[in-house]
Amino acid sequence: MKNMKNERNEKKSPKKNAGFYIALAICVVAIAAAAWTTYGSVLEYSDLQQESSEQESSENIEVGKDVKGEKYESSAADESSEEPSENSVENSESSDTETSEPSVDTTKTPPVENGKIIKNFSPQNPVYSKTTSDWRTHNGIDIAASEGTPVRAITSGTVKSISKDAMLGNVICITHIGGYTAYYCGISDTPVVSEGNIVSTGDTIGYVSTVPSEMLDESHIHLAVMLENEYIDPETLY
Repeated sequence: MKNMKNERNEKKSPKKNAGFYIALAICVVAIAAAAWTTYGSVLEYSDLQQESSEQESSENIEVGKDVKGEKYESSAADESSEEPSENSVENSESSDTETSEPSVDTTKTPPVENGKIIKNFSPQNPVYSKTTSDWRTHNGIDIAASEGTPVRAITSGTVKSISKDAMLGNVICITHIGGYTAYYCGISDTPVVSEGNIVSTGDTIGYVSTVPSEMLDESHIHLAVMLENEYIDPETLY
C-alpha cells in the first residue's frame, strides 16, 4: 500500500517539474522582452537628444558667427562697418571734391586806384603819339596816375617775368586766372614782386614811373593784355 503511494507520487512529480520549468521559461522570456523594449526606448531617446543638440549647434553657427565655440553677437558698429551708408559715401565724395579743387580768387580791380584812361585800346586804327610824332596802333590802354602811385594786380595770378624794354620801360608780366597774360609797363626800378611770386587781386606789384615811348604824355602806366596770343581790351577785365 505504501509502495503504491510512493509510485503515484513519483509518477506525478515529473509533470509538476515540467510545469515549473515552463513557467520559469515564460518569466525569463517576459523579462528579456521588457529589457529589450526598455533598451530600445533608451537608444531612441539618446538619438533624439543627439539630433536636437546637432540641430541647435548648426543654428548657432549659421545665425551667430561661431567663434571658438562661443556665439558671437554682431553689434551695430559691425553692421555699419560692413555696409557704409549712402550719406557717408556722399560725404566722402564731397570732401574729395572740395580738397581737390581749392577756391580761387576771381575778383578784379583796376590796376591804379582812381586812374583815368587817357588813351584807349586801338589795335587796328592808328592813334597819334606826341612823343614819336606819328600815328601808330595802340595794343593796350594808358592809365594816368602820378609817379610813385601803387600799381595793383587786376586779379590773382603768378608773376611770369620782370624785364626792361627800350620803348615801354620796366615791364612786369603776370599770368592771370582765366588764361590772361597781362603786361604792366612803365613800372619803377624797384618792383615789389619777383618772378614766380603768386599774387592776389589788389596786391601791389610796383609803382608808377615812365613809359619812354610816351614820355611826353602825362604820367601813366601802359597796360596790355593777351588771350590766346591775341591782344584784347584790358578795360573789359575789371
